[in-house]
Amino acid sequence: MSKYCQNRGNAINENEKFCGSCGAPIAVEQPVSQPYQGSAPTLNSYYGSQMTPGFSDRVNDPEILAAVKKNKKAGKLFAFFIIPLPLIGFVVYSLVTEKMELNQALMAGGFVSFVFLICTLISAIKSRASKSYEAVVTDKKQRERAEHSNDDNTSYYTQYITYAKTDDGKKKKIVETSRGIVAAYHYLPVGARFKYHPQFAFPYELYDKSQAPYIACAACGTHNSPTDDRCSKCNVPLLK
Repeated sequence: MSKYCQNRGNAINENEKFCGSCGAPIAVEQPVSQPYQGSAPTLNSYYGSQMTPGFSDRVNDPEILAAVKKNKKAGKLFAFFIIPLPLIGFVVYSLVTEKMELNQALMAGGFVSFVFLICTLISAIKSRASKSYEAVVTDKKQRERAEHSNDDNTSYYTQYITYAKTDDGKKKKIVETSRGIVAAYHYLPVGARFKYHPQFAFPYELYDKSQAPYIACAACGTHNSPTDDRCSKCNVPLLK
């Protein structure tokens, strides 16, 4: 390693400890680390030539379809038990506490259960009406929202909006909030091409999966490492 004078910058013989001109102690020049000249690592480094852009041909995999069907049945069974709960709860409250007339309990509980039923039906109708499409993310926005309740309390939440344009020129706006599951906003980068699968628990599939921060299970929505081939929770094949 070369030596130099800290004051004057002139070169010093290797065996000398002081500058012959000014007498200052010499310093040893430390090697300077060079910036990395190669490209940043991507998920392709895990897969090699297999990690090429394209939508998965596993969308019709029997294992995935069977798991999706099973989960939907479980959801319907859960709704079957959850819908009458408000009615049962009000009736029990009326009988135990005697603070509410039975007819009032039936009306109040029946109304809440009816609302639950309507919401469940609307969700099912929307799910059946949804169709698969391919699109490109054009923009994303995040907004803070406030909601005022009847008792003058104010609650705040974040609204996440993902804008996309389909292959046939239609505009899509995916609205999510911090009160629920935020999937599209965090998973789909601007400029990314994706496919929407309404039948899956996690409906978004990236065309170029080298951009994916994780691979979500189509059946249960669990986030898996991009190096995995099967879901770590339900063991069904991932859309790769």
